[in-house]
Amino acid sequence: MPIRRLNRVPVVVLTGVENAGKTTLALAIADALGWDCLLEAARSDEVVRQGHEDHAHLTAMLTRFDEALHTRVQTAQHGVICDTGALVLDIWAQKLWDKPIEGAQSVMQKVDLHLLCHTLPVWEPDPLRTLPEVDDRLALQSEYQQRLVQSGQPFEALPVAPTMERLDTAVAFIQHHFNA
Repeated sequence: MPIRRLNRVPVVVLTGVENAGKTTLALAIADALGWDCLLEAARSDEVVRQGHEDHAHLTAMLTRFDEALHTRVQTAQHGVICDTGALVLDIWAQKLWDKPIEGAQSVMQKVDLHLLCHTLPVWEPDPLRTLPEVDDRLALQSEYQQRLVQSGQPFEALPVAPTMERLDTAVAFIQHHFNA
């Protein structure tokens, strides 16, 4: 069923395991729809880049994401597409410290649609990535899907496909959900 939010612009979060093309797709969707794009904070976070993150730091990153999202929603004209969000941070914390991030579910509820990006089979090395084996990524991808189902939040799964086909599919999902 399509979602309609009349009191603010829609918010869509791309989520999923690493090596799924979320950043590339987020930028392409933002360009195609004329939406604002909120990029993944971990890419530019010095603590993360140095590998010194801890649970408290991920919690602080969630707070910063929530604040940035709030600000972006206030200023965006058409919608906001986010390259990752609260679910990524929460699963990250669960995996490393076996402890969820308090408030992650609340931040997830501010999102109108999650697009679960399936991991790509060909590994692209990146300093922030830790799962070069496709089977490991697929197992974690399954956890993302389970968490989205359990959350009761609207989501769509984007299968592996060439970039333009993925973009077309993502835009169609967004248009369906928001009658855009």
